[in-house]
Amino acid sequence: MPDVLLTTVCRPFGGKGEGDSVGAELFHAQVTRSQGIFSYRQVIRCWGLDYIAENIDAPVVVLHYPSKREFRREIQKRLYDIIGINFVVATFHKVQQMVNIIRKHSPGSKIVLGGYGTVLSDEELRPHSDFICREEGIGFMRRHLGEKPDRPIRHPYTPIESPRVYSVPLKTKVAQITGGLGCPNGCDFCCTSHYFKRQYIPFIQSGRELYETMFMMERKAKEAGDSLSGFIFIDEDFFIHEKRAREFLDCVREGGVSPSIMGFGSVRGLSQFTADEIAEMGFDIIWTAFEGTHSGYKKLRGTKLDELYHDLKSRGVAILTSMIIGFPYQDQKNVQSEFKELMDLAPDLWQILIYFAFPGTPLYNKVLKKGRYLSAYRKQPDYRKFDGFSMHFKHEHFKPEEIEDLQKALYRKAFETLGPSLVRVIKTWFEGYLTMKSSSRPLLRQRAERMRGYVQSALPAIYPAIWFGPNRQRRAEARQFFDDIVKESGSFSFKKRLECWGTLPLSFWTWMTESLGWFQQPGLFRREHRV
Repeated sequence: MPDVLLTTVCRPFGGKGEGDSVGAELFHAQVTRSQGIFSYRQVIRCWGLDYIAENIDAPVVVLHYPSKREFRREIQKRLYDIIGINFVVATFHKVQQMVNIIRKHSPGSKIVLGGYGTVLSDEELRPHSDFICREEGIGFMRRHLGEKPDRPIRHPYTPIESPRVYSVPLKTKVAQITGGLGCPNGCDFCCTSHYFKRQYIPFIQSGRELYETMFMMERKAKEAGDSLSGFIFIDEDFFIHEKRAREFLDCVREGGVSPSIMGFGSVRGLSQFTADEIAEMGFDIIWTAFEGTHSGYKKLRGTKLDELYHDLKSRGVAILTSMIIGFPYQDQKNVQSEFKELMDLAPDLWQILIYFAFPGTPLYNKVLKKGRYLSAYRKQPDYRKFDGFSMHFKHEHFKPEEIEDLQKALYRKAFETLGPSLVRVIKTWFEGYLTMKSSSRPLLRQRAERMRGYVQSALPAIYPAIWFGPNRQRRAEARQFFDDIVKESGSFSFKKRLECWGTLPLSFWTWMTESLGWFQQPGLFRREHRV
Protein backbone atom coordinates (compact mmCIF):
# COMPACT_ATOMS: atom_id res chain seq x y z
CA MET A 1 0.00 0.00 0.00
CA PRO A 2 1.18 3.53 -0.68
CA ASP A 3 2.19 5.68 2.28
CA VAL A 4 0.03 8.80 2.56
CA LEU A 5 0.66 12.13 4.25
CA LEU A 6 -2.29 14.50 4.73
CA THR A 7 -1.57 17.98 5.96
CA THR A 8 -2.92 21.45 6.48
CA VAL A 9 -0.95 24.43 5.25
CA CYS A 10 2.03 25.49 7.33
CA ARG A 11 1.96 28.02 10.11
CA PRO A 12 2.55 30.85 10.95
CA PHE A 13 -0.70 32.59 10.12
CA GLY A 14 -1.08 36.34 9.81
CA GLY A 15 2.33 36.96 8.30
CA LYS A 16 3.33 39.87 6.10
CA GLY A 17 0.55 40.67 3.64
CA GLU A 18 -1.86 38.19 5.24
CA GLY A 19 -5.09 39.13 6.94
CA ASP A 20 -5.75 38.15 10.54
CA SER A 21 -9.10 36.52 9.71
CA VAL A 22 -7.64 33.28 8.29
CA GLY A 23 -6.00 30.90 10.70
CA ALA A 24 -6.49 28.01 13.04
CA GLU A 25 -8.78 29.86 15.47
CA LEU A 26 -12.23 30.58 14.05
CA PHE A 27 -13.60 32.33 17.15
CA HIS A 28 -10.62 34.62 17.73
CA ALA A 29 -10.18 35.36 14.03
CA GLN A 30 -13.78 36.01 12.99
CA VAL A 31 -16.20 36.05 15.92
CA THR A 32 -14.64 37.51 19.08
CA ARG A 33 -11.92 39.26 17.05
CA SER A 34 -12.55 42.74 18.49
CA GLN A 35 -12.85 41.69 22.11
CA GLY A 36 -9.24 41.74 23.26
CA ILE A 37 -8.61 39.84 26.49
CA PHE A 38 -12.18 38.46 26.40
CA SER A 39 -11.72 36.66 23.08
CA TYR A 40 -12.30 32.90 22.90
CA ARG A 41 -9.10 31.04 21.97
CA GLN A 42 -9.64 27.60 20.46
CA VAL A 43 -7.61 25.86 17.76
CA ILE A 44 -9.93 24.19 15.26
CA ARG A 45 -8.24 21.30 13.49
CA CYS A 46 -8.94 20.41 9.87
CA TRP A 47 -11.41 17.63 10.66
CA GLY A 48 -11.72 16.61 6.98
CA LEU A 49 -8.17 15.22 7.00
CA ASP A 50 -8.93 13.10 10.05
CA TYR A 51 -12.07 11.74 8.37
CA ILE A 52 -10.15 10.76 5.25
CA ALA A 53 -7.39 9.12 7.29
CA GLU A 54 -9.94 7.13 9.31
CA ASN A 55 -11.74 5.90 6.21
CA ILE A 56 -9.02 4.59 3.91
CA ASP A 57 -6.95 1.41 4.33
CA ALA A 58 -3.55 2.85 3.46
CA PRO A 59 -1.16 3.91 6.24
CA VAL A 60 -1.61 7.65 6.85
CA VAL A 61 0.09 10.36 8.85
CA VAL A 62 -1.91 13.55 9.46
CA LEU A 63 -0.27 16.88 10.26
CA HIS A 64 -2.22 19.85 11.59
CA TYR A 65 -0.42 23.21 11.33
CA PRO A 66 3.21 22.15 10.97
CA SER A 67 5.90 24.77 10.58
CA LYS A 68 7.88 24.64 7.34
CA ARG A 69 10.75 23.08 9.26
CA GLU A 70 8.48 20.40 10.79
CA PHE A 71 6.92 19.70 7.39
CA ARG A 72 10.31 19.37 5.70
CA ARG A 73 11.56 17.07 8.46
CA GLU A 74 8.46 14.85 8.08
CA ILE A 75 8.92 14.28 4.36
CA GLN A 76 12.67 13.76 4.75
CA LYS A 77 12.42 11.04 7.41
CA ARG A 78 9.76 9.01 5.58
CA LEU A 79 9.14 8.46 1.87
CA TYR A 80 5.52 9.31 1.15
CA ASP A 81 3.97 8.16 -2.10
CA ILE A 82 1.13 10.66 -1.81
CA ILE A 83 1.05 14.02 -0.06
CA GLY A 84 -2.36 15.68 0.22
CA ILE A 85 -2.67 19.36 1.17
CA ASN A 86 -5.91 20.94 2.36
CA PHE A 87 -6.20 24.68 1.75
CA VAL A 88 -8.53 27.59 1.13
CA VAL A 89 -8.07 30.28 -1.50
CA ALA A 90 -6.58 32.69 1.05
CA THR A 91 -3.79 30.20 1.86
CA PHE A 92 -2.88 29.27 -1.73
CA HIS A 93 0.43 31.10 -1.35
CA LYS A 94 1.33 28.66 1.44
CA VAL A 95 0.54 25.72 -0.84
CA GLN A 96 3.02 27.05 -3.39
CA GLN A 97 5.73 27.23 -0.72
CA MET A 98 5.01 23.69 0.48
CA VAL A 99 5.05 22.30 -3.06
CA ASN A 100 8.53 23.78 -3.52
CA ILE A 101 9.64 21.98 -0.35
CA ILE A 102 8.13 18.68 -1.55
CA ARG A 103 9.76 18.86 -4.96
CA LYS A 104 13.13 19.57 -3.42
CA HIS A 105 13.09 17.02 -0.57
CA SER A 106 10.61 14.35 -1.76
CA PRO A 107 10.51 14.58 -5.56
CA GLY A 108 8.94 11.14 -5.95
CA SER A 109 5.80 12.06 -4.01
CA LYS A 110 2.54 12.69 -5.86
CA ILE A 111 0.79 15.87 -4.72
CA VAL A 112 -2.99 16.02 -4.21
CA LEU A 113 -4.66 19.37 -3.57
CA GLY A 114 -8.03 19.45 -1.83
CA GLY A 115 -10.37 21.73 0.08
CA TYR A 116 -12.28 24.87 -0.87
CA GLY A 117 -9.13 26.35 -2.40
CA THR A 118 -9.62 24.02 -5.37
CA VAL A 119 -12.29 26.37 -6.75
CA LEU A 120 -9.30 28.03 -8.41
CA SER A 121 -8.73 27.14 -12.04
CA ASP A 122 -6.76 24.20 -13.41
CA GLU A 123 -4.43 26.73 -15.00
CA GLU A 124 -3.50 27.99 -11.53
CA LEU A 125 -3.45 24.65 -9.69
CA ARG A 126 -1.95 22.16 -12.16
CA PRO A 127 1.62 23.53 -11.92
CA HIS A 128 1.48 22.77 -8.19
CA SER A 129 -0.23 19.38 -8.17
CA ASP A 130 -0.51 15.95 -9.73
CA PHE A 131 -4.17 15.50 -8.75
CA ILE A 132 -6.96 17.83 -7.66
CA CYS A 133 -9.85 16.75 -5.43
CA ARG A 134 -12.93 18.87 -6.06
CA GLU A 135 -15.43 16.66 -4.26
CA GLU A 136 -16.02 14.82 -1.02
CA GLY A 137 -12.55 13.65 -0.01
CA ILE A 138 -13.16 10.17 1.39
CA GLY A 139 -14.67 8.81 -1.83
CA PHE A 140 -12.01 10.57 -3.91
CA MET A 141 -9.10 9.06 -1.96
CA ARG A 142 -10.66 5.60 -1.88
CA ARG A 143 -11.00 5.58 -5.68
CA HIS A 144 -7.54 7.07 -6.10
CA LEU A 145 -6.06 4.26 -3.97
CA GLY A 146 -8.11 1.53 -5.64
CA GLU A 147 -10.28 0.90 -2.58
CA LYS A 148 -14.04 0.39 -2.49
CA PRO A 149 -15.54 3.89 -2.45
CA ASP A 150 -18.99 3.07 -1.05
CA ARG A 151 -18.03 1.50 2.30
CA PRO A 152 -19.76 2.92 5.40
CA ILE A 153 -18.12 6.00 6.89
CA ARG A 154 -16.34 5.66 10.23
CA HIS A 155 -16.24 8.69 12.52
CA PRO A 156 -12.79 9.41 13.95
CA TYR A 157 -12.30 10.41 17.56
CA THR A 158 -10.23 13.58 17.10
CA PRO A 159 -11.25 15.97 19.89
CA ILE A 160 -10.10 19.57 20.17
CA GLU A 161 -9.33 21.53 23.30
CA SER A 162 -12.18 23.44 24.90
CA PRO A 163 -11.98 27.24 24.41
CA ARG A 164 -9.38 29.05 26.51
CA VAL A 165 -10.16 32.32 28.25
CA TYR A 166 -7.58 34.62 29.87
CA SER A 167 -4.86 32.22 28.66
CA VAL A 168 -6.10 29.41 30.93
CA PRO A 169 -6.29 26.03 29.16
CA LEU A 170 -9.26 23.95 30.27
CA LYS A 171 -8.86 20.28 31.10
CA THR A 172 -11.82 19.25 28.97
CA LYS A 173 -12.10 18.50 25.27
CA VAL A 174 -14.80 18.76 22.61
CA ALA A 175 -15.56 15.94 20.16
CA GLN A 176 -16.51 16.69 16.55
CA ILE A 177 -19.15 14.70 14.67
CA THR A 178 -19.96 15.36 11.02
CA GLY A 179 -23.60 15.00 10.10
CA GLY A 180 -23.00 15.75 6.44
CA LEU A 181 -21.38 18.02 3.86
CA GLY A 182 -22.89 20.70 1.69
CA CYS A 183 -26.04 22.76 2.01
CA PRO A 184 -29.18 22.84 -0.17
CA ASN A 185 -30.01 26.46 0.70
CA GLY A 186 -27.81 27.73 -2.12
CA CYS A 187 -27.14 31.31 -0.99
CA ASP A 188 -25.44 33.11 -3.86
CA PHE A 189 -22.25 33.92 -1.89
CA CYS A 190 -21.82 30.53 -0.19
CA CYS A 191 -18.80 28.48 -1.24
CA THR A 192 -19.89 25.51 0.87
CA SER A 193 -23.24 25.19 -0.88
CA HIS A 194 -21.97 25.56 -4.44
CA TYR A 195 -18.77 23.55 -3.96
CA PHE A 196 -21.02 20.53 -3.53
CA LYS A 197 -23.44 21.76 -6.23
CA ARG A 198 -26.17 22.49 -3.68
CA GLN A 199 -26.34 18.81 -2.78
CA TYR A 200 -26.30 17.47 0.77
CA ILE A 201 -23.95 14.52 1.33
CA PRO A 202 -24.99 12.76 4.55
CA PHE A 203 -22.38 11.13 6.75
CA ILE A 204 -25.05 10.19 9.28
CA GLN A 205 -28.37 8.95 7.97
CA SER A 206 -30.56 8.82 11.05
CA GLY A 207 -31.03 10.36 14.46
CA ARG A 208 -30.37 6.98 16.07
CA GLU A 209 -27.02 6.73 14.29
CA LEU A 210 -26.10 10.23 15.45
CA TYR A 211 -27.03 9.39 19.04
CA GLU A 212 -25.00 6.17 18.98
CA THR A 213 -22.03 8.02 17.44
CA MET A 214 -22.04 10.34 20.44
CA PHE A 215 -21.86 7.36 22.79
CA MET A 216 -19.04 5.91 20.72
CA MET A 217 -17.14 9.20 21.13
CA GLU A 218 -17.69 9.11 24.89
CA ARG A 219 -16.35 5.54 25.06
CA LYS A 220 -13.25 6.49 23.10
CA ALA A 221 -12.73 9.55 25.28
CA LYS A 222 -12.84 7.35 28.38
CA GLU A 223 -10.33 4.95 26.83
CA ALA A 224 -8.04 7.89 26.02
CA GLY A 225 -8.39 9.37 29.50
CA ASP A 226 -10.08 12.50 28.14
CA SER A 227 -12.85 14.46 29.80
CA LEU A 228 -15.42 15.55 27.20
CA SER A 229 -17.32 18.77 27.84
CA GLY A 230 -19.51 18.38 24.76
CA PHE A 231 -19.81 17.97 21.01
CA ILE A 232 -19.67 20.05 17.85
CA PHE A 233 -22.05 18.87 15.12
CA ILE A 234 -20.57 19.73 11.72
CA ASP A 235 -23.64 20.20 9.55
CA GLU A 236 -24.46 23.41 7.68
CA ASP A 237 -28.15 23.32 8.63
CA PHE A 238 -28.82 20.51 11.09
CA PHE A 239 -32.46 21.36 11.78
CA ILE A 240 -33.55 21.47 8.15
CA HIS A 241 -33.35 17.66 8.18
CA GLU A 242 -36.41 17.44 10.41
CA LYS A 243 -36.91 13.66 10.44
CA ARG A 244 -33.33 12.95 11.52
CA ALA A 245 -33.40 15.70 14.15
CA ARG A 246 -36.69 14.47 15.64
CA GLU A 247 -35.42 10.90 15.80
CA PHE A 248 -32.34 12.23 17.60
CA LEU A 249 -34.61 14.07 20.04
CA ASP A 250 -36.55 10.85 20.69
CA CYS A 251 -33.27 9.05 21.44
CA VAL A 252 -32.18 11.75 23.89
CA ARG A 253 -35.54 11.59 25.66
CA GLU A 254 -35.31 7.81 25.77
CA GLY A 255 -31.77 7.95 27.18
CA GLY A 256 -32.74 10.56 29.77
CA VAL A 257 -29.52 12.57 29.51
CA SER A 258 -29.28 15.86 27.61
CA PRO A 259 -25.80 16.34 26.06
CA SER A 260 -23.96 19.62 25.42
CA ILE A 261 -23.83 20.51 21.72
CA MET A 262 -22.76 23.35 19.45
CA GLY A 263 -24.42 23.24 16.04
CA PHE A 264 -25.59 25.21 13.03
CA GLY A 265 -29.13 25.98 11.93
CA SER A 266 -31.06 28.39 9.73
CA VAL A 267 -34.14 30.28 10.85
CA ARG A 268 -36.08 28.11 8.43
CA GLY A 269 -34.79 24.91 10.03
CA LEU A 270 -35.04 26.09 13.64
CA SER A 271 -38.64 27.21 13.10
CA GLN A 272 -39.68 23.57 12.69
CA PHE A 273 -39.02 22.98 16.41
CA THR A 274 -40.01 24.57 19.68
CA ALA A 275 -37.37 26.12 21.91
CA ASP A 276 -38.02 23.37 24.47
CA GLU A 277 -37.34 20.67 21.86
CA ILE A 278 -34.07 22.32 20.79
CA ALA A 279 -33.02 22.64 24.42
CA GLU A 280 -33.91 19.01 25.13
CA MET A 281 -31.71 17.90 22.23
CA GLY A 282 -28.83 19.49 24.14
CA PHE A 283 -27.88 22.52 22.03
CA ASP A 284 -25.94 25.07 24.09
CA ILE A 285 -24.75 27.24 21.17
CA ILE A 286 -26.39 27.58 17.76
CA TRP A 287 -24.78 29.46 14.88
CA THR A 288 -27.51 30.98 12.74
CA ALA A 289 -27.73 33.73 10.12
CA PHE A 290 -29.07 37.27 10.28
CA GLU A 291 -27.35 38.30 7.00
CA GLY A 292 -29.47 41.37 6.12
CA THR A 293 -33.12 42.30 6.58
CA HIS A 294 -33.70 42.58 2.82
CA SER A 295 -31.28 39.87 1.63
CA GLY A 296 -34.22 37.65 0.70
CA TYR A 297 -32.69 34.23 1.35
CA LYS A 298 -35.21 31.41 1.88
CA LYS A 299 -33.27 30.14 4.89
CA LEU A 300 -34.31 33.31 6.79
CA ARG A 301 -38.03 32.58 6.53
CA GLY A 302 -39.85 31.34 9.61
CA THR A 303 -40.34 32.47 13.18
CA LYS A 304 -39.75 36.18 13.79
CA LEU A 305 -36.18 36.73 14.86
CA ASP A 306 -36.97 38.52 18.11
CA GLU A 307 -39.26 35.68 19.16
CA LEU A 308 -36.81 32.98 18.05
CA TYR A 309 -33.80 34.53 19.79
CA HIS A 310 -35.73 35.25 22.99
CA ASP A 311 -37.18 31.75 23.28
CA LEU A 312 -33.86 30.01 22.64
CA LYS A 313 -31.88 32.22 25.01
CA SER A 314 -34.46 31.70 27.75
CA ARG A 315 -33.66 27.96 27.53
CA GLY A 316 -29.94 28.57 27.84
CA VAL A 317 -29.20 28.33 24.10
CA ALA A 318 -26.57 30.94 23.23
CA ILE A 319 -26.94 32.52 19.78
CA LEU A 320 -24.02 33.11 17.45
CA THR A 321 -25.31 35.11 14.49
CA SER A 322 -23.74 36.36 11.27
CA MET A 323 -24.39 39.67 9.53
CA ILE A 324 -23.29 40.59 6.01
CA ILE A 325 -22.55 44.10 4.78
CA GLY A 326 -22.13 45.10 1.15
CA PHE A 327 -25.39 43.81 -0.33
CA PRO A 328 -26.31 45.85 -3.43
CA TYR A 329 -29.29 47.46 -1.69
CA GLN A 330 -27.24 48.63 1.28
CA ASP A 331 -25.85 52.08 1.87
CA GLN A 332 -24.37 53.58 5.02
CA LYS A 333 -27.79 54.46 6.44
CA ASN A 334 -29.47 51.08 6.12
CA VAL A 335 -26.35 49.18 7.19
CA GLN A 336 -26.52 51.13 10.43
CA SER A 337 -30.26 50.48 10.65
CA GLU A 338 -29.81 46.73 10.19
CA PHE A 339 -26.92 46.72 12.64
CA LYS A 340 -29.16 48.37 15.24
CA GLU A 341 -31.78 45.68 14.62
CA LEU A 342 -29.12 43.03 15.19
CA MET A 343 -28.03 44.71 18.43
CA ASP A 344 -31.67 44.81 19.60
CA LEU A 345 -31.79 41.04 19.08
CA ALA A 346 -28.84 40.85 21.50
CA PRO A 347 -26.98 37.77 20.22
CA ASP A 348 -24.32 36.31 22.46
CA LEU A 349 -21.68 36.12 19.72
CA TRP A 350 -21.54 37.71 16.28
CA GLN A 351 -19.73 37.57 12.98
CA ILE A 352 -19.78 40.46 10.50
CA LEU A 353 -18.57 39.63 6.98
CA ILE A 354 -18.40 41.53 3.71
CA TYR A 355 -20.60 40.33 0.83
CA PHE A 356 -17.87 38.37 -0.89
CA ALA A 357 -17.77 37.05 -4.47
CA PHE A 358 -16.03 33.73 -3.83
CA PRO A 359 -14.87 31.90 -6.98
CA GLY A 360 -17.35 29.27 -8.10
CA THR A 361 -20.41 30.95 -6.59
CA PRO A 362 -23.31 32.56 -8.51
CA LEU A 363 -22.30 35.94 -7.06
CA TYR A 364 -18.81 35.58 -8.51
CA ASN A 365 -20.16 34.73 -11.96
CA LYS A 366 -22.66 37.58 -11.75
CA VAL A 367 -20.18 40.33 -10.93
CA LEU A 368 -17.77 39.03 -13.57
CA LYS A 369 -20.50 39.05 -16.21
CA LYS A 370 -21.57 42.58 -15.32
CA GLY A 371 -17.99 43.85 -15.29
CA ARG A 372 -18.18 44.84 -11.64
CA TYR A 373 -15.18 42.79 -10.48
CA LEU A 374 -12.28 45.09 -9.57
CA SER A 375 -9.47 44.80 -12.09
CA ALA A 376 -6.87 44.35 -9.33
CA TYR A 377 -8.52 41.10 -8.28
CA ARG A 378 -9.50 39.97 -11.76
CA LYS A 379 -6.12 40.29 -13.47
CA GLN A 380 -3.54 39.65 -10.75
CA PRO A 381 -5.54 38.74 -7.66
CA ASP A 382 -3.98 38.79 -4.22
CA TYR A 383 -5.60 35.62 -2.96
CA ARG A 384 -4.55 36.39 0.59
CA LYS A 385 -7.47 38.87 0.59
CA PHE A 386 -10.07 36.25 -0.33
CA ASP A 387 -11.25 35.99 3.25
CA GLY A 388 -14.62 37.73 3.70
CA PHE A 389 -12.86 40.79 5.07
CA SER A 390 -12.30 42.68 1.83
CA MET A 391 -14.46 44.03 -1.01
CA HIS A 392 -13.61 42.73 -4.48
CA PHE A 393 -16.24 44.30 -6.71
CA LYS A 394 -17.68 47.72 -7.44
CA HIS A 395 -20.44 48.88 -5.13
CA GLU A 396 -22.80 51.75 -5.80
CA HIS A 397 -22.51 53.17 -2.30
CA PHE A 398 -19.14 52.06 -0.95
CA LYS A 399 -15.51 52.12 -1.98
CA PRO A 400 -13.60 48.98 -0.95
CA GLU A 401 -11.66 50.72 1.80
CA GLU A 402 -14.84 52.36 3.13
CA ILE A 403 -16.68 49.10 3.67
CA GLU A 404 -13.60 47.45 5.15
CA ASP A 405 -13.31 50.31 7.66
CA LEU A 406 -17.04 50.03 8.35
CA GLN A 407 -16.65 46.35 9.12
CA LYS A 408 -13.97 47.09 11.72
CA ALA A 409 -16.10 49.83 13.24
CA LEU A 410 -19.16 47.56 13.53
CA TYR A 411 -17.19 44.83 15.27
CA ARG A 412 -15.98 47.37 17.81
CA LYS A 413 -19.41 48.98 18.18
CA ALA A 414 -21.02 45.59 18.81
CA PHE A 415 -18.51 44.93 21.58
CA GLU A 416 -19.21 48.32 23.13
CA THR A 417 -22.98 47.86 22.83
CA LEU A 418 -23.36 44.27 24.01
CA GLY A 419 -20.19 43.74 26.01
CA PRO A 420 -17.92 40.68 26.03
CA SER A 421 -19.41 37.57 24.44
CA LEU A 422 -17.87 35.58 27.27
CA VAL A 423 -20.17 37.34 29.75
CA ARG A 424 -23.17 37.20 27.42
CA VAL A 425 -22.95 33.43 27.09
CA ILE A 426 -22.81 33.05 30.88
CA LYS A 427 -25.87 35.33 31.12
CA THR A 428 -27.75 33.05 28.74
CA TRP A 429 -26.82 30.02 30.83
CA PHE A 430 -28.05 31.84 33.94
CA GLU A 431 -31.29 32.82 32.25
CA GLY A 432 -31.76 29.24 31.11
CA TYR A 433 -31.25 27.98 34.65
CA LEU A 434 -33.84 30.39 36.07
CA THR A 435 -36.35 29.52 33.33
CA MET A 436 -36.01 25.75 33.43
CA LYS A 437 -35.30 24.91 37.07
CA SER A 438 -39.00 24.36 37.77
CA SER A 439 -39.90 22.88 34.37
CA SER A 440 -42.28 19.93 34.21
CA ARG A 441 -39.96 18.31 31.65
CA PRO A 442 -37.25 16.11 33.24
CA LEU A 443 -34.65 16.87 30.55
CA LEU A 444 -35.13 20.62 30.98
CA ARG A 445 -34.79 20.41 34.77
CA GLN A 446 -31.62 18.37 34.24
CA ARG A 447 -30.42 20.97 31.74
CA ALA A 448 -31.12 23.72 34.30
CA GLU A 449 -28.78 22.03 36.77
CA ARG A 450 -26.12 21.74 34.09
CA MET A 451 -26.51 25.46 33.34
CA ARG A 452 -26.26 26.22 37.06
CA GLY A 453 -22.99 24.32 37.19
CA TYR A 454 -21.69 26.22 34.16
CA VAL A 455 -22.47 29.56 35.78
CA GLN A 456 -20.87 28.70 39.11
CA SER A 457 -17.69 27.44 37.50
CA ALA A 458 -17.54 30.47 35.17
CA LEU A 459 -18.12 33.07 37.89
CA PRO A 460 -14.45 34.19 38.08
CA ALA A 461 -14.47 34.80 34.30
CA ILE A 462 -16.90 37.70 34.83
CA TYR A 463 -14.53 39.54 37.15
CA PRO A 464 -12.23 41.08 34.50
CA ALA A 465 -15.33 42.49 32.72
CA ILE A 466 -16.11 44.45 35.89
CA TRP A 467 -12.69 46.11 35.68
CA PHE A 468 -11.79 46.08 32.00
CA GLY A 469 -15.10 46.02 30.10
CA PRO A 470 -15.33 48.24 26.99
CA ASN A 471 -17.08 51.15 28.76
CA ARG A 472 -18.60 52.24 32.06
CA GLN A 473 -22.07 50.92 31.28
CA ARG A 474 -20.86 47.44 30.34
CA ARG A 475 -18.67 47.32 33.45
CA ALA A 476 -21.64 48.25 35.65
CA GLU A 477 -23.75 45.56 33.97
CA ALA A 478 -21.04 42.98 34.63
CA ARG A 479 -20.93 44.00 38.32
CA GLN A 480 -24.72 43.72 38.63
CA PHE A 481 -24.71 40.33 36.90
CA PHE A 482 -21.96 39.10 39.20
CA ASP A 483 -24.01 40.19 42.24
CA ASP A 484 -27.13 38.51 40.85
CA ILE A 485 -25.31 35.18 40.58
CA VAL A 486 -23.92 35.45 44.11
CA LYS A 487 -27.39 36.32 45.42
CA GLU A 488 -28.97 33.34 43.64
CA SER A 489 -26.28 30.86 44.66
CA GLY A 490 -26.31 32.05 48.25
CA SER A 491 -22.61 31.46 48.88
CA PHE A 492 -19.26 32.83 47.82
CA SER A 493 -16.32 30.87 49.21
CA PHE A 494 -12.88 32.24 49.98
CA LYS A 495 -11.44 29.97 47.28
CA LYS A 496 -13.84 31.40 44.72
CA ARG A 497 -12.84 34.94 45.74
CA LEU A 498 -9.19 34.06 45.17
CA GLU A 499 -10.07 32.65 41.75
CA CYS A 500 -11.86 35.89 40.87
CA TRP A 501 -8.91 38.06 41.85
CA GLY A 502 -6.56 35.67 40.06
CA THR A 503 -8.21 36.45 36.73
CA LEU A 504 -6.89 40.03 36.86
CA PRO A 505 -3.16 39.21 36.44
CA LEU A 506 -4.19 36.57 33.90
CA SER A 507 -6.01 39.31 31.99
CA PHE A 508 -2.86 41.43 31.95
CA TRP A 509 -0.81 38.43 30.75
CA THR A 510 -3.35 37.77 27.99
CA TRP A 511 -3.21 41.40 26.86
CA MET A 512 0.59 41.44 26.88
CA THR A 513 1.07 38.18 24.98
CA GLU A 514 -1.35 39.22 22.25
CA SER A 515 0.16 42.72 22.00
CA LEU A 516 3.67 41.28 21.65
CA GLY A 517 2.63 38.34 19.46
CA TRP A 518 3.76 35.74 21.98
CA PHE A 519 2.25 32.23 21.90
CA GLN A 520 -0.29 33.19 19.23
CA GLN A 521 0.37 30.36 16.80
CA PRO A 522 -0.99 26.79 16.98
CA GLY A 523 1.43 23.98 17.65
CA LEU A 524 1.91 20.89 15.52
CA PHE A 525 -0.55 18.05 16.05
CA ARG A 526 0.64 14.81 14.42
CA ARG A 527 -1.39 11.61 14.27
CA GLU A 528 -0.60 8.21 12.76
CA HIS A 529 -3.16 5.83 11.26
CA ARG A 530 -2.10 2.23 10.57
CA VAL A 531 1.57 3.22 10.34
